[in-house]
Amino acid sequence: LIIGGPGPTKYDFVEGEYLNYMLKEKIIGTVDTSYVGESGVEEVVAKSPEILRGVRYSDEKRAVQRFLYEVGHDTGLGVYGETEVRKYLGLGIVDTILLSEKVNVVHVETKCTTCSYRDDKLMAPSELMKYEQSLTDARCPKCSNNTLTIEKREDLLDELIDLAEKAGAKIEIVSVETEEGVMLRESFGGIAAVLRYKPA
Repeated sequence: LIIGGPGPTKYDFVEGEYLNYMLKEKIIGTVDTSYVGESGVEEVVAKSPEILRGVRYSDEKRAVQRFLYEVGHDTGLGVYGETEVRKYLGLGIVDTILLSEKVNVVHVETKCTTCSYRDDKLMAPSELMKYEQSLTDARCPKCSNNTLTIEKREDLLDELIDLAEKAGAKIEIVSVETEEGVMLRESFGGIAAVLRYKPA
């Protein structure tokens, strides 16, 4: 909740017994306005982004710190890397997935139209066109035919978000505006998760 209004009345409102204690706990800031009514509400909205950004960064830091705790204490609940996180999403035991907003990777699935050969690759979007052109002359490692084609290409973040939603996991998209966000990107490849329980 963000409380706004002209003059000191808003502070009296926040300090008084006007709100249920559960709502009081959700107040994240107060904003001075020049107007009341609809114009006052518009002014509160216009002045709120900085307050909301601070809350967002706080949530991101808390999520990454929880992951770092699990990894640091070797509890078995902190995992990272695309392969590991994908595996545990498939098992349905991911509580929270942490994805850096700076992960810029495409997941490309290639198949041979003659035999059953399939291949998966992760690459930067800038490499995709060159890879696609290389398939023109490439031969299938299994049947040696010149019939390799891209079956699917998808942004890795979108794919992992979709898998997380299907698995009922909480999703945290982490910016690089905090120290924790930079650490997630640089030390853990920008893809990590906290599990609900330790796998057997």
